[in-house]
Amino acid sequence: MVVAAGAAVALAGCTQVAALAPVGGNAVAEVRYGAIDVLLAHGVDLLEVPTCAAADDDTSSPAATPATPAGTGGTIVTCTGSTTSGQAIEVVSSTAADAVLTVTVDGDTLFTGDLQQVLDEAARP
Repeated sequence: MVVAAGAAVALAGCTQVAALAPVGGNAVAEVRYGAIDVLLAHGVDLLEVPTCAAADDDTSSPAATPATPAGTGGTIVTCTGSTTSGQAIEVVSSTAADAVLTVTVDGDTLFTGDLQQVLDEAARP
């Protein structure tokens, strides 16, 4: 009986650990989870998993990049990490409901698209 209970606890623990990332977090965490999902889907071996920070978009700034157009308002989220081969990982998104996620590795764009779609697809069994 004790062995069966121990096995049940061990199996339950595995399921819980696998589900930690997609279960909770704020908008910045969602960008990070989405970036990791994209990187793993593309077979990128991670040395440093992307870490993210948020900053208010300066709507008066004339500077813009394709991933972060000036004047959009809201909160811009940027993440950085690295691959096992030393390539830089850069992620740009926002905390808006219709956020676009852009993931690049060593300057090559792996993905540009809807963040929520990435999260939804990763949550499917």
